[in-house]
Amino acid sequence: MSSRFVRWLTGSDVQRAVFGFLRRHHPNLVLGKRVVVTRAEDVNEVLKTDAVFGVTELYAERMERTTGPFFLGMENTPQYQRESSLARRAVRPEDLERIRTMVREHAGQLITQARTTGRLDVVNGLARPVAVGMVDRFFGVPGPDPETMKRWMRTLFWDIFLNPGNDADVTARARAASAELKTYMEGLIAQRKAGLATEGRDDFLTRLLRMQEDEATRLDDDAVRRNVGGIIVGAVDTTSRALAQLVNELLERPDALGEARSAAQMGDTARVAAHAFEALRFDPHNPLLMRTCHEDYVLARGTDREVRIRKGTLIIASTISAMFDPEVMQHPDEFRVDRPPQGYMHFGRGLHTCYGERINHLVLPELLEGLLRLRNLRRAPGGEGRMKFEGPFPDRLVVEFDAD
Repeated sequence: MSSRFVRWLTGSDVQRAVFGFLRRHHPNLVLGKRVVVTRAEDVNEVLKTDAVFGVTELYAERMERTTGPFFLGMENTPQYQRESSLARRAVRPEDLERIRTMVREHAGQLITQARTTGRLDVVNGLARPVAVGMVDRFFGVPGPDPETMKRWMRTLFWDIFLNPGNDADVTARARAASAELKTYMEGLIAQRKAGLATEGRDDFLTRLLRMQEDEATRLDDDAVRRNVGGIIVGAVDTTSRALAQLVNELLERPDALGEARSAAQMGDTARVAAHAFEALRFDPHNPLLMRTCHEDYVLARGTDREVRIRKGTLIIASTISAMFDPEVMQHPDEFRVDRPPQGYMHFGRGLHTCYGERINHLVLPELLEGLLRLRNLRRAPGGEGRMKFEGPFPDRLVVEFDAD
């Protein structure tokens, strides 16, 4: 079976059609030891009932062999509560504007360089470099060089989250990348600790190391390495994939693209953001979330779609389906930017909501706004203007615009 056919078969157009049928006729479909959940109310119930629907069977071992144990691969244990709360404490409210400025400046530099040619690769010419730059400047992990960081982040994310069939080649490359990243991080942590008294650095990694001075906020060096590693692995290709897919959707909708461009020219970032997340709804970077049922449970109790789920069942919660549920999204097949924010599920729900949710709500609109300010933004002609992939990752999407 060709990779192009598989990509079509698993693409957002087919998913929306299949899940639309299931929502109407088999909203909670039992397939042996699997249950496919499609209604927004039921997807929310699964994601928010974290005491029953857990993640350890799915991700804990994969994280153990790559970044090391990370709180998003844990259940609601004391370790989860302590490590997640300290990681969140290391990000301050005022950091969001700092991140916005970082992204705006870096994206502006890349777009300025592209203006002379009138061409830009949205993935490797914008999204991935900006995301790697943020890992350097905000999270404090520059890596040996940007290309190595891109390789490490993609390889590890692929094996943890996008390798359900346990492809041996993907796992082998992830093991190698994991060993390299671990050695690098151990050296970086030792270097930063040696300079804490004399250097005025203020980044996520340095804050966690300064927090070691107080026993109440202390994570040992290995816990710092594990948690920083887990966070940055999710920071690069999540951003890159989401931006590429939402831009691709806007390019297919001239009216929406024109409205978004007008918002960008007026500096209406909120309206640009509304276009970004509505476009992403049509091809979300995370269309399915998996959970394992830890005890017998009745989902959608008291409704005509009630289903008894046995312990050990794999739950496939379709966020793309939930975001097209007409009970939540009126006229779901229409592109509309006035939808209630709570209807979107781009970053999950509940205990295991994406750590970078707040950051991505800033980063994606900023990157999109920079693109929209280019004159006559359009898809490059021929094959270059169509998305190219490396495995599950968008790897190239070339746009053109009127050069200065």
